[in-house]
Amino acid sequence: MNLNKSEGEKVNLDQLLGRLKKEDHNYSNLCKRLKLMYWIFIPLYTLIAFLHYFDTNQLIDLFSGFCLVGAFLIFALLMESYQKEYKNVDYSLPTLSMLKQAANRYHPFRLKSIWAVLAILLIYVSMSFNTTIESHSFFQPLVFSIVMIAAVIIGLIVWYFKYKPLRDHALANIADLEG
Repeated sequence: MNLNKSEGEKVNLDQLLGRLKKEDHNYSNLCKRLKLMYWIFIPLYTLIAFLHYFDTNQLIDLFSGFCLVGAFLIFALLMESYQKEYKNVDYSLPTLSMLKQAANRYHPFRLKSIWAVLAILLIYVSMSFNTTIESHSFFQPLVFSIVMIAAVIIGLIVWYFKYKPLRDHALANIADLEG
């Protein structure tokens, strides 16, 4: 059966499992690439923060740089956690347990997401205290906030069309197995 069938129709468990394996692999690889990018940015932006501090001799610039580095560190560790989670999915678990884990993995709002919110707040703080462009100091955080809100909306739209069907089919199979 096709995974795009209406909710009333039973979804083939083999197709769902194949699609879950594919998406778990893709998500693990995406997290691996993002993690690598953040680990490159951390020493680079640490160096930039020190150079900028030595140029301006303002402690606020060093604080701003370290807030940004802290945000990158949180994102790197979060991506590492997600990569391990999606890479090490155990498909040999009992079907019900495996489907419950899949439904949790593809939930749009997870407890781990709080760390991403903290990292975004650190970037916001970094931008707010950055003295490089004083004339735009009010507009930078405002534009950043608008971009972050747009990113969340776009992310939810992508989730709705790409991952929600997986979650819905997993939940439908869970309901079917539990009676």
